[in-house]
Amino acid sequence: MVFVLKIVEKPFEALSEAERYAMRYHLIAIAEALASMALHVCRNLLDQRPETPIHAFKLLAERGVISDEVFVELSKFVRLRNLLVHRYWVVDDEKIYESIKGDFKCVEEFLENVLALI
Repeated sequence: MVFVLKIVEKPFEALSEAERYAMRYHLIAIAEALASMALHVCRNLLDQRPETPIHAFKLLAERGVISDEVFVELSKFVRLRNLLVHRYWVVDDEKIYESIKGDFKCVEEFLENVLALI
């Protein structure tokens, strides 16, 4: 996550093509890690069987592990990951850049709450 935040310290126009692809790759990796964590917590600590990562985030929100706001933001994050993986040719890197610059707090809150639970 630190690497992605470091990339967006530069102005968007100054990013190389490699940095733009690195930004995409790291977002995919972060989303997959968060999804895996949510699934693991649901299955092993809450004895739930979510069908998808978004369902896992929803279960965590319903049980008060994460806020509804974090649920919504992480759901968007997983959908962005899906877009990056499956429809990468329609992705607007500048929108991704602005999204990262704007708010990564949902990721931090998710990690803090899951760590507190375990």
